[in-house]
Amino acid sequence: MNLIERTEIDTNRWDKLVSNHKEASFFSYSWYLDALAENWCILVDDDYSKGIALPYTKRMGVSILYTPIFSRAVHPIGDLTKVDLETIQRQFPVIEIGTTEALFGIKSERIHQVIVDFENRKISSQAKRSLKKAKNSLVRLTYSSSYGAIVEAIQLELKDKFKGVDAARIQRLIQLFAVAEEQGFIKVFEVSDDVETGGIVCLEDDVQVLYLKGACPENLKKNGGMYLALNAGIEYAQSQGKRFDFGGSNVPGVRKFNMNLGGVDQTYYFNEVNNGPVWFNWARKLKNRG
Repeated sequence: MNLIERTEIDTNRWDKLVSNHKEASFFSYSWYLDALAENWCILVDDDYSKGIALPYTKRMGVSILYTPIFSRAVHPIGDLTKVDLETIQRQFPVIEIGTTEALFGIKSERIHQVIVDFENRKISSQAKRSLKKAKNSLVRLTYSSSYGAIVEAIQLELKDKFKGVDAARIQRLIQLFAVAEEQGFIKVFEVSDDVETGGIVCLEDDVQVLYLKGACPENLKKNGGMYLALNAGIEYAQSQGKRFDFGGSNVPGVRKFNMNLGGVDQTYYFNEVNNGPVWFNWARKLKNRG
């Protein structure tokens, strides 16, 4: 297995490996990482038959394996050996990354929500009321492959509301939308009351529909717009025989919303290893205190 930096990766072979692995997610595609990761490389064997994507950042010259914003976890494709993991840890003294399997050091379990078993999907009474409200309020639903109409709602939803989500990161997300549209992976569920517009942006491949991001203006939200948009995405995934992935959140309110629409918890892991220099750890502590 070899560590290969982004500039040397055969992206066609890598993306084919990701797409052929039924459990891998969009978070490992080259175009996804190009849009969101500060840097990334892969650990892969010579014939691109197994490997793992490794997004990383550098702080004060120290390489840190991390999870880019608007991502969740990377998926090892094929079995990684002890030697493979040691290779990664030599390259990255600090590891702070989500993975679908427990791989490194100190691990904590996290959850996201999916729907695979649509026949036994349970919709809460609150979700049913919201969907009925949307219907009675004449909220219109439109399927699209263009995200332009709901970008403003998403920008307003994200701006100054979430830690670490600044203008540059919002621009990265919009860049991801553009690349996904170009690649033909984007699926948009737009809702409107003829005054305001909102909805959700999803990514779709052969096995999954991933909810990436969405938003509704306040009045449209009160009239059930987000429930209507997400329910449409779920029903679309069911009609195509694909799993629906809510993207995941450990925030209780978001989890409850997803569960109201039939989401079921699925576990992933947050890995933490800190073999950084003493001076580096002191510098980070001082920065965090500030």
